[in-house]
Amino acid sequence: MTLLVLLMIIWVALSGELSWANVGFGFVLAGILLFVGGRAMQVNYFTLRGGNQFIRLWHFITFTLFFLKELILASFSVFFAILVPSRLQPGVVAVPLDIRSNSEITLLANLITLTPGTLSLDVSTDRRVIYVHTIRVDDPEEFRRSIKNGFERRVMELFRT
Repeated sequence: MTLLVLLMIIWVALSGELSWANVGFGFVLAGILLFVGGRAMQVNYFTLRGGNQFIRLWHFITFTLFFLKELILASFSVFFAILVPSRLQPGVVAVPLDIRSNSEITLLANLITLTPGTLSLDVSTDRRVIYVHTIRVDDPEEFRRSIKNGFERRVMELFRT
């Protein structure tokens, strides 16, 4: 029920119209998405399976806010790199992975690709390394730490709570 209400609120916020008809439509749309998505993946993220529903919701909210912050910071970084092309130092960095499941790796790769200035290129066949292209890499070790302590840690929190 929590996820249903959360998705309905997201729908109303994204559509920009607060009316009873739009709230009702968002509620129905969220129900359909949860029904179809739960059937397709056989996963209901916010169910109580040994974890606390509120802790899961808290991890989801902090994850979303972290991603939005990273998105904004990366956008400014790319903007300044365009203004001062000498700041560009492109490179490919191999980032070792602690996560192993396909869904965790897929989410991490998508988050990296959605962040301006970075692109997930490949994952090793043993799923222990992800290769990331970035437009600016001053220190490859610092870049690895930022991915591991940022996105990867939060992906693990989402899936393992």
